[in-house]
Amino acid sequence: MSKRFLALALALALMLPCASALAGGIGTGASSANSTLLMSLTHNCPNTGIMLPDTFSPYQTTYLLTVASWVSRPTFTPTAYDPNATITVNGQVVRSGEKSQVIPLSNKPQAVTIVVSNGGASTTYTIYIQRRPSERRTRVSSGYISEIYQTGNTWRINADLVTVQFAGDDYNNGNRSSFRNPDKDNYDYAVATNCYFYYGTKANCYRAANIYEFKDKYLTNGSTLYTIVYIEDEIVAIFPYDADY
Repeated sequence: MSKRFLALALALALMLPCASALAGGIGTGASSANSTLLMSLTHNCPNTGIMLPDTFSPYQTTYLLTVASWVSRPTFTPTAYDPNATITVNGQVVRSGEKSQVIPLSNKPQAVTIVVSNGGASTTYTIYIQRRPSERRTRVSSGYISEIYQTGNTWRINADLVTVQFAGDDYNNGNRSSFRNPDKDNYDYAVATNCYFYYGTKANCYRAANIYEFKDKYLTNGSTLYTIVYIEDEIVAIFPYDADY
């Protein structure tokens, strides 16, 4: 597997249940295995939308959805296993099997948070949705941050990228991952003005207000290993890496 192009399926699971919009886990405290899980999740952009991973799994809680530049009224249809579960999409209650409210889009990536609650337990699914011209590529990688520095008015991050490996064949069987870093593989990219920065751990991370705070705090957990999201050759998000997905 190329170090520069990590499997999006893993790295997207990346992106963490972080901060208030990204909090949660799979069925914490649930009374049964499926009581807070979605059975299916669809969107209303089948002709232009590409979601990665491309097959929904109840145990995969993070996805990336890219839609055409002219798409303006995306919705999601979440269906829960348990008819007693409560589903919210960005805080608004949605009945199982019915369309959500329209998600307003801009040219900036955003997170859509779907929470399935039941008996005091909950599972959070996060869909990162972005509207970009088709020629603009989204890539995800993970690596050790070597340097955060400024050149003129542009911030840049240099990272030694790692190779991610999967131990399982599919998400339903509890796919697990690990990484190896046999040699230095440094890449240097510009940081987008509106980049999202998170530090800490995947399970307990914090959003930095800006790159200055991130530079000051990214070593808080004692590791420089982070997951990095790019659009074209510009970093748009950075999250703490965790190999257990």
